[in-house]
Amino acid sequence: MPISTGYYRFAPALNKEGNKIRRDGSTTDWWLIIECDREIGRYYRHLYEESRHHAVQTREPLWGTHISVVRGEEPPYKNLWANCEGETVEFNYDTEAEIYDGYVVLPVYSDVLLDYRESLGLSREPAYPLHLTVGNTI
Repeated sequence: MPISTGYYRFAPALNKEGNKIRRDGSTTDWWLIIECDREIGRYYRHLYEESRHHAVQTREPLWGTHISVVRGEEPPYKNLWANCEGETVEFNYDTEAEIYDGYVVLPVYSDVLLDYRESLGLSREPAYPLHLTVGNTI
């Protein structure tokens, strides 16, 4: 199982202007992603398209290749929120791509990230398990 690293990014902006308002009217204020190597995403998008004989086109996700750790969940322990902004974290990931709601994802395994969710007062396991988003088909 491959190992990689990424950077903690809290309340990530949706564009270069810093907008945090989503299409559904909510914000990215309670989102935590791990910003990962874009080349990982490029590689797995290519493999995914090849495996489907290029019948499916994928694009890079809005936030680039990333792990969704907190997805709009306001944490009970806000004093710990963003205390590791910009720090690196190591994670393992599976190489078998899955489709989730139009996104191409790879399962991720990281006790450090699950421990951080727990320290914020959130359930250890997110509603959709940790995953590396490498592309979208939308």
